[in-house]
Amino acid sequence: MKELINRSLIQVESTWDDGTLDTCGLHDFVREILVSKSKEQGFMTVATKYYTRWPEKVRHLAIHNFTDNPQEFSSLKCLRSVVIFEYEDPLTTTFLSKFLHGDPKLLKVLDLDGAELDSIPKQVFKLFHLRYLSLNGTGVRIIPKSIGKLQNLEVLSLMETNVTELPMEILKLRKLRSLFLGGMGDYSNEYAIWGCKCPLGIGKLICLEELYGIEADSDKIVREVGKLTQLRRLAIRKLRREDGKELLSSLLRLTNLRVLSISCIKEDETLDLQHSVSPKLEFLTILLLKGRLERVPQWVTSLQSLRTLRLVNSRLREDENVTGSLGHLPNLVSLTLYGAYEGETICFKKIGGFQKLQSLELVQLTRLKWVRVEEESMPNLRNLRLGGCKLMQELPSGIQNLTRLEYLGFYEMSDELMHKVQNLDKQSEDYQTISHIPQVFTGHWIDGQWKGTFL
Repeated sequence: MKELINRSLIQVESTWDDGTLDTCGLHDFVREILVSKSKEQGFMTVATKYYTRWPEKVRHLAIHNFTDNPQEFSSLKCLRSVVIFEYEDPLTTTFLSKFLHGDPKLLKVLDLDGAELDSIPKQVFKLFHLRYLSLNGTGVRIIPKSIGKLQNLEVLSLMETNVTELPMEILKLRKLRSLFLGGMGDYSNEYAIWGCKCPLGIGKLICLEELYGIEADSDKIVREVGKLTQLRRLAIRKLRREDGKELLSSLLRLTNLRVLSISCIKEDETLDLQHSVSPKLEFLTILLLKGRLERVPQWVTSLQSLRTLRLVNSRLREDENVTGSLGHLPNLVSLTLYGAYEGETICFKKIGGFQKLQSLELVQLTRLKWVRVEEESMPNLRNLRLGGCKLMQELPSGIQNLTRLEYLGFYEMSDELMHKVQNLDKQSEDYQTISHIPQVFTGHWIDGQWKGTFL
């Protein structure tokens, strides 16, 4: 991938706060060449509302804004993959059933993201060679027992669906490497997180490398997770306080973890993650903890590879425990505190102060009045976002010390602060403290998205 990017064959569209790739794209010219060559060789065809035919032996089919009036489905026997993109009229269950009657026996990839499905057509479970099945964003509610027939399946993605429980037959998928469940909301519902119940015995799926959205509805499930020693990414939901120690014991065995997300069963539940059992997650780069914390767990402060940390609804009370303990994480690049701190003042001190931090988000800190930034603290900070801290009426003190700051955002802050930022006099002291920042944004959440203006 890096070589293709260096040669400009692939373009980086966006990156995460820690600098890792998020999305990539192709230059229009390169894309046209690839699509043209693929059609010539019968390798891949893009089907649209304007072009609904494809070669007799097409192997890969991309559907863009397709209608329900395609050619006869008689030339699918060589088909290996189907992917849906940018639909206007969502693919329906009826259309998919007709499509699958074309007998694509060799199909390995079926990506139906956003299709208008309320159930999975029976023909899907006849696709013995299927390795990848995505139903993200569909209306599917039930995964039938027939799922056990897809014994070559390696990836099953059910994000943002209505599926709340998986059948026992899921345990027959011994080649499964990635299982994505549940989902996450947005600012309007405080980034609510939900998961899905998995059957006891999930620990038998020893090839799993990614398990996202499993509900910890019993200590037995938490114990089962510890058997999945190949896991690189784990998101566990609805953790009870009494299962904290059991989870830490399981994490001791998950030495390959790169990404870990833990959320509690209800808003006022405490994540009990401070025990003598201390997991050594030396490769962990991303950590999300959602739930009350009495203190930042000691093992978190020793994560040498950690680059991204999000604390949500932690309600920590001691400033020193937040900035003091986390400021010494040597590779931390992105930090989000969402409802994570209940003090009136938060101070970022120069001693050991977040030397590699590039992105900082302070959101829904409902008691916060003042933010202080000392000299030499956060010397590499590029992005600072403040949101929903309604008691803040002043700009962060010492913000002029953040000499590399490129973006400063105010989201749903107090009327006083928003008015002050939007009407700064260029001769004022406040203006001078932020005049070095290329982008200053004020925004409000309107109709499901952020809308605002740059100064």
